[in-house]
Amino acid sequence: MDKAISTSNPGLSILKQFDAIKNKNSIFLKKEEKKFKEKETKLISQKNIISETDFKNKVNDLKSEINKYNQIRNKMIEDFNNLKADNTNKFLKLINPILIKFSNDEKITIILQKKNLIVGKTELDITDEIIKIINTDIKDFIIK
Repeated sequence: MDKAISTSNPGLSILKQFDAIKNKNSIFLKKEEKKFKEKETKLISQKNIISETDFKNKVNDLKSEINKYNQIRNKMIEDFNNLKADNTNKFLKLINPILIKFSNDEKITIILQKKNLIVGKTELDITDEIIKIINTDIKDFIIK
């Protein structure tokens, strides 16, 4: 299954879409972190200029903003992981009928994942055949 996802055309499409979302999130998070560093530097430079109470208030405000950012960051990570799991499962559900049809057509009793095997004949490996069928049957997979 891992090879089917990583080498089939729709599987590669899914992986590229995941990378695009991950990069977009990463860019957003890095920009926010940079803003916080700038605010911190500015606040440190004002430490001797402003009153101690104002400084403490600004430090508390900054901490509050950072806590909100961390909540947003954690939510983004959680949402991405859920999106990845959901769409991977949807893709696997599309592959399942292909496997069933192939096993019926070729009179195969059982199909196992390669990672679950210890020893096996290489001519029993049907992965490449399945990938060809996936490429023809599933043209495109858009993450939703």
